[in-house]
Amino acid sequence: MQRDQTNVLFVHFDDLQDDLDGEMRRVATFLNVDVDEALWPQLVEHCTFASMKRRSGEIGDFDRLFIGGADTFLYKGINGRWRDVLTADEVRIFDDECRRRLPADANLWANRHLRMT
Repeated sequence: MQRDQTNVLFVHFDDLQDDLDGEMRRVATFLNVDVDEALWPQLVEHCTFASMKRRSGEIGDFDRLFIGGADTFLYKGINGRWRDVLTADEVRIFDDECRRRLPADANLWANRHLRMT
């Protein structure tokens, strides 16, 4: 399993939303990257969804890579958008496939936002 590899760190989107500063520090520690404490506020601000969306041209060539460019790839930065897009049958199929293909703990971790209302 990948989660048992010492060179793999799992980072969940929900955790980034809940505590971006803390998750960035966790990633930096994992990578053994020392960052000047005075720089943290600016780094965290640059990594917020709103900032990345504003600076999409600096981040990647979204217009070439995605239909609709950065506006579709960097859409809202929230979980749960699927509730307005997928039918109940599609959600059931997705849940069934996740249960079939993923170990139970991986399914719970990867899809925890599906259970949040």
